[in-house]
Amino acid sequence: MDDPFPALVVLLARLEDERPYVTDDDLCSPGALPLAEDACRALVAAAIADRRLFTDLRERLDPATGATSPVRLVRLNRRHPAVLAHLPD
Repeated sequence: MDDPFPALVVLLARLEDERPYVTDDDLCSPGALPLAEDACRALVAAAIADRRLFTDLRERLDPATGATSPVRLVRLNRRHPAVLAHLPD
């Protein structure tokens, strides 16, 4: 794949519409994108670094045990020109 960013935009736009929040684990789960997990995480990190994606660190609660675990949420910066160019209509 030449540039995987357009596929990331399409996937994240769909997940943002379907879910209350999206994590980097959701994006980099096997089969989500045609990339190895480490390449996906590098793509997400690069997109965060240049502000094509926004990120927020939160705590996820396991209702069964009451335990919390850190989770990184991601969302599209829908005002960034590189994102706008690949958003589905």
